[in-house]
Parts: sequence; C-alpha cells; structure tokens
Amino acid sequence: MRKVFIIEDMTTLTSHFQILASHLHRALIAGCLLAATTSFAGTYPLGSMTCPEIGQFASKAMQWREDGVTPKEAVARLEQLRPGESVEKKNLMMVLSLVYGGYGDSWTVKSAGDAMRIDCETGR
Repeated sequence: MRKVFIIEDMTTLTSHFQILASHLHRALIAGCLLAATTSFAGTYPLGSMTCPEIGQFASKAMQWREDGVTPKEAVARLEQLRPGESVEKKNLMMVLSLVYGGYGDSWTVKSAGDAMRIDCETGR
C-alpha cells in the first residue's frame, strides 16, 4: 500500500509542476511584453527634429542667456523660429525652461548642447 501512495503523490507532484511551469511561462511572456511597451513609452516624440538639432538649440539658447537675453525675449525668439504649435516647439520650450532654470546656472554653451543631445539620445 505504501507504494500506491508514493506513485499517487508523484503523479500529483508532477501535475503541480506542469501547472507551475505553465504559469511561469505565461508570466515570462507577459513580463517581456510589458518591458517592451514601457521602454518605448518613456521617450518623448521629436517630430521632425533630431537629437543633434535639439542640442544645437540648447547651445543657442544658452548663448542667448549668457548674452543677457531675458526669458521673455527668448520665448519671442523661439516663436520666430517655430511659429504655431508643434511637437518641436513644445520640446524647444522645455529646453528653454531648463536653460533659463536651475540647470542653466551650471551649464556653458557647449555643455548645454551636449546635455540636451545626450538626454535626447537616451530617450529621456
């Protein structure tokens, strides 16, 4: 009789392992899909601009700041460069806010461009 219990226990145990493996397989697939979708969700749309172009604008904006251009004047200059509403203009407004904000206190013309280009290339 003892052998019967061992065989039944082994059958039950094997069945449980098969169910567990099935659940793990499904969880692994779901995790991969989630990771793939979230990696694309974190980046911001660039519109027609490239990351080097965003870096160039950051350098230009930093030069404006160093030349004494006020934030209000910088926004007016941006409006001349990119009239109307667009994805590109929203991104450049963000760059202006960083340049004229706390980050700009420690940036140079070159480092502002490098920082924004690298930030863009890493998808932030």
